[in-house]
Amino acid sequence: MIYLLGILVAVFSLVAAVLHLHQQAAHFWDFVAFACVSGGTIAVALMIFPWQYRRSIFSAIGTLFSPRGIQEADTIQVCMEFFKSISSGARSWDEPARTLSDEILRDGAELLALGFNTEKIHEILEERIYQSFERSQKIANAFRSLSKYPPAFGLAGTVLGLVTLMRKVSAGADAKQTGFMMAIALMATFYGLLTANLLVAPLGENLAKTAVAQRKSAEIALQTIILLANKASLLEAQEVLNSYVAKNERINAISTAAQEAA
Repeated sequence: MIYLLGILVAVFSLVAAVLHLHQQAAHFWDFVAFACVSGGTIAVALMIFPWQYRRSIFSAIGTLFSPRGIQEADTIQVCMEFFKSISSGARSWDEPARTLSDEILRDGAELLALGFNTEKIHEILEERIYQSFERSQKIANAFRSLSKYPPAFGLAGTVLGLVTLMRKVSAGADAKQTGFMMAIALMATFYGLLTANLLVAPLGENLAKTAVAQRKSAEIALQTIILLANKASLLEAQEVLNSYVAKNERINAISTAAQEAA
């Protein structure tokens, strides 16, 4: 959601600038510029993206538009509910796996039910977290790499515009026509800069940040599984998991459990 908010702020600022200059939005549209930048950027994306992870790519982009994003306090709340459920005798966790931490909880419950020892559970789940993080980093790095290309395609579009301009000048174009065509030619560079610095590069940076947040939440889920494997008490689980968040975000599952029992 913060990513979307940032884009809206940037668009509002650009609109305010255009209005301040007493220009019309139509003055900033050019098909050649759009075709060069969008077509070139899409072509490079097809070449460099790890499309074997296409589901992960769209899923990662979707997380940027979630209302709250990934919150460690929410993860701990879910983990404590999971801990109480498995401790009470449940052999599986049927909640929807929306995030990596949810997947780790579900897989961990399965491994516990199958009787794997603590060391083997830790080894398996830690490797799954690592591999998921590696995939997320590859996707983020692909967007970071892609951000280098739109300005180059924008420059190519500007060169096309300038070539056309020079031909018109040689054919006898006046100063008014020359100025207009120069402005149109520069739109390709403008499009390229906006695409790279407003859309693609921030998207890559946000995906990298989200990948780190997902890994930490998954590590909290893994710690929950290990606590269950070691037969930890509810109080011990609460104190261990609360260590992952700031003091004001800690939960008190003991009081909640007592109120539910009453």
